[in-house]
Amino acid sequence: MNGVFWMIRNRKDIDNVLKFFRKSLEEWDYSRPIAWKLEPYSATRSLSQNALFHMWCGEMADHFSSKIDITPEKVKLLMKNEFLGTEDIMVGSTEIKHQLRSTSSLSKGEMHQFMEQVFHWGLDHGVTLTNPKNSEFFRARNAAI
Repeated sequence: MNGVFWMIRNRKDIDNVLKFFRKSLEEWDYSRPIAWKLEPYSATRSLSQNALFHMWCGEMADHFSSKIDITPEKVKLLMKNEFLGTEDIMVGSTEIKHQLRSTSSLSKGEMHQFMEQVFHWGLDHGVTLTNPKNSEFFRARNAAI
């Protein structure tokens, strides 16, 4: 049951969501505590952000491939390790420690921050990454200026 959430769009949803939340609380095994956190809904990272990040991984792999054995997938792992870190994941009652965080669960803002770090890392290592003017990253970056 790791990672379950319920979204409430209006007051009419409250009773229905609370019913399912209560059922989940009753089924919880309590070998580990459970937390309940109320926060405004934020959409996860966009497909545009994801596509641009994967393009960057390819560009960095191409840049470094003459020096080291590197692939876009290895660049992705390196960037996630460098800037997102690890987390412990529960699979049933088994805890898998120190797994690289996934970008799929990041909010758009968190993904933008991650991409800013990757963008600057690339510059610091001699890689000028593509930043198309029609990309969500470009628009968000220039809106902040």
